[in-house]
Amino acid sequence: MATVIRRRARDGSVNWQAQVRVQGYPSHSRTFATKREAESWASRVQNAAEGRTLAVSRGMTVAELIDEGKPRLRNPMEAAFTYWRAHLGTLRLVDVTPNVIATHRDRLHGASCRGHNHKKLKPRSAATVRNYMVELSRLFALAVKELRVMDSNPCGNVRKPAASQWRVRFLSDDERVALLAACKASDSKDLYAFVLFCLTTGCRKGEASALLWSNVNLARRWSVFPTTKNGDARGVPLTPAVADLLRQRGRDDARVFPVDITKAWHTAVAAAGLADFRFHDLRHTCGSALTMNGANAIEVATLLGHKTLDMVKRYSHLSNAHTSSLVDRVMGSVE
Repeated sequence: MATVIRRRARDGSVNWQAQVRVQGYPSHSRTFATKREAESWASRVQNAAEGRTLAVSRGMTVAELIDEGKPRLRNPMEAAFTYWRAHLGTLRLVDVTPNVIATHRDRLHGASCRGHNHKKLKPRSAATVRNYMVELSRLFALAVKELRVMDSNPCGNVRKPAASQWRVRFLSDDERVALLAACKASDSKDLYAFVLFCLTTGCRKGEASALLWSNVNLARRWSVFPTTKNGDARGVPLTPAVADLLRQRGRDDARVFPVDITKAWHTAVAAAGLADFRFHDLRHTCGSALTMNGANAIEVATLLGHKTLDMVKRYSHLSNAHTSSLVDRVMGSVE
């Protein structure tokens, strides 16, 4: 219930005290110079509390929302939430305005950071800033729709940096031969098997690193990634060569690849003479090879674990020869 009380101060001036009491939540009061201001504030607070939009009534902070909401999000980006907790954590939700978010967007862009796993100091990219803002927007959307602790998502009124352009760097036949030869010659006895596994399955590096023997069936030449980036499990076939390499590996650890191949990988890439080639480009190489050999978009998306066909469009230009031969075969006799 909301009430407004007229009060007289010691100096003779008059003010108005608004009080709001809603069962199950702390009572709140505030003093205003005019009755209209007091009634307006009391109405907003009462409506918020009764509608279970409680940010105004209980003063929830961003840090508290992160604690409550982040476990409900699928695959939250830890680096993003670490930043938002450090810089917005003490703010009440009602104080997070589009201007506050835009200010941090501008501070983030180009600021020095150490990148993935803190490997190297570099400027933070526009794509990373966009991801940070997307994560914050996901949290606020949850706060509005499910937790009912916010009236609206302030991120909706803030412009995000443009999404990064698709990267489609893949190995030519000669580059592939050179890279695999360098991996075989590596001092790391694990590198060749790891690289060949990722190259032929199109899996992500993290998926291969976390793979357990319990999810590998060498008799069927099949492997399953129970937890992937998009949250869904995915199974992939193993080539005969990969299956043979896995049979030769020891099983002293629950993981198939309980090693860090980062240093050996960079050494092999340099030895193979590859320019501008990252480990994730092995995944693009797999997708490109499938496309150029006639696999359709659904088949590529299924193997690589893409949830939408938009992600497969980056390989569409590689299927021109296959599409041309298809048209010639089906429509070539039409005159």
